[in-house]
Amino acid sequence: MATERLTISLAPELRHWIDDSIESGGYSSASDFVATLVRNHRRAVQLDNLLVEGLNSGDSLTPEGDYWARKKDTLTRSVSE
Repeated sequence: MATERLTISLAPELRHWIDDSIESGGYSSASDFVATLVRNHRRAVQLDNLLVEGLNSGDSLTPEGDYWARKKDTLTRSVSE
């Protein structure tokens, strides 16, 4: 993946937190740490958008009887095709 340089300014305590995270073996570099934060934030925003979309999609459904069994069968068939 192509990369671009980004210069940021951080409060010392934030930089120390990043350094501690790198030293503990969780990340290979400050760039890796920041890239992970950005990816996680992007996923969180996408999930929030999906949740809001779901909430705004109309009346909710109350599954009854074999609803989930039928959904599972439909999914199983679509995956096996």
